[in-house]
Amino acid sequence: MAKEIENMARAYDILRKLENGEILRIASRSDLAQARKLAESLNAYWPAEYIVRESSSGVELRPKEERLATEPQGAHKSQRAM
Repeated sequence: MAKEIENMARAYDILRKLENGEILRIASRSDLAQARKLAESLNAYWPAEYIVRESSSGVELRPKEERLATEPQGAHKSQRAM
């Protein structure tokens, strides 16, 4: 029950990075999948750099493929050794 309440309280912001480097908050969604879908839809109509971020922590949530592409080679192997 506590986990359900915690998940309900989460919100995800959809942000757009402007050409001058500033960040503009576009929308907010309570579900991560909905937030990502909205960012994809916005990008299809108005191509730009869109960011999905957890509202409370400010942590940027990138798609899994993007995270994997930016991780150093072998990073997951060294973590297993520890």
